[in-house]
Amino acid sequence: MKEKRTMETINASREIRASTDRVWEIVSDVDNDPEYWKGVTSLHNLRKEGNVVERSVVVGFMGHKGLQRIELKPRESIELTMTKGPMKGSREIKLVPLDGGERTRIEISWNFQFSGVPIFARPFVTSQIVGTTKEALERIAEAAVKPSSPLVRTRKETSGPGTQPRTSATARS
Repeated sequence: MKEKRTMETINASREIRASTDRVWEIVSDVDNDPEYWKGVTSLHNLRKEGNVVERSVVVGFMGHKGLQRIELKPRESIELTMTKGPMKGSREIKLVPLDGGERTRIEISWNFQFSGVPIFARPFVTSQIVGTTKEALERIAEAAVKPSSPLVRTRKETSGPGTQPRTSATARS
């Protein structure tokens, strides 16, 4: 009997007291994803052309390998497509300017199917992605409200001035 594959959807958002330009500076540095996305243990860029990056990644605590294509739409969104690995589908990070650009809402949407993840493990993996997404939003918010410096990259504080503790995430299949 062939297994029926369902599409998993996860949505999360957070408002930050930082300009869209500042938030874009952080999220568009996709080579730095492991600092914000704890599930990405390593990455290797295969090709960069304009606003498109193709890369190989190692993800999850079991070290699954995958391929991703990333398209940067400056100051608007980052569209990541998972083409090979334990999940196939997409993750979009969208920036929404608020209050004339003084604040930014980050919206993250995942739409994927499992590929190579046992059925019994899928609810656990989905919950891990929800948690990782919330943590990534927290880390991005913390970085965005700190003065920008190419030499200073800290992320251990759990809250800070200018961040709003409202982070929401939902998952459904």
